Amino acid sequence: MYEYLDTKHGIKGSALAFKNLSFRILVRGGYMTLNTFVSALLPFLGDFMSLTGAISTFPLTFILANHMYLVANKNKLTSIQKLWHWINIWFFAIMSVAATIAALRLIALDSKTYHVFADL
Repeated sequence: MYEYLDTKHGIKGSALAFKNLSFRILVRGGYMTLNTFVSALLPFLGDFMSLTGAISTFPLTFILANHMYLVANKNKLTSIQKLWHWINIWFFAIMSVAATIAALRLIALDSKTYHVFADL
C-alpha cells in the first residue's frame, strides 16, 4: 500500500528529504489512523478476520498446496497418492465452505447487538 502511494504521488529521491519525509509521515500516519478508527468502530472485527481467513487463507494454504503438488508430480505419483491428495483437496474445500458459513453467521449474530465503539 505504501509503495503504491509513493509511486502514485511521484515520491522520488532521498527518503530523508523534507518533502518525501513529510508526505510519508502524513500519508502513512493517516492510513494507520484510519485503520485504527475502523477497527475500534467495529468491535467484532475478529469475525471479519475469520471471514477473510475462511475465504482466502484457508484455501490457499491447504487446497492450493495439494493441487500444485498434484500438477507438478502428476506422472510420478501412484494412484493411492493421487487419491490421498484429492481427498485432502475435497475435505479442505468442504471445511473452507463451512468456515465461511460460520464466519457469516458470527457477523450476523454480532451485528444484531452492535454498538459503535463497544467493548465486548
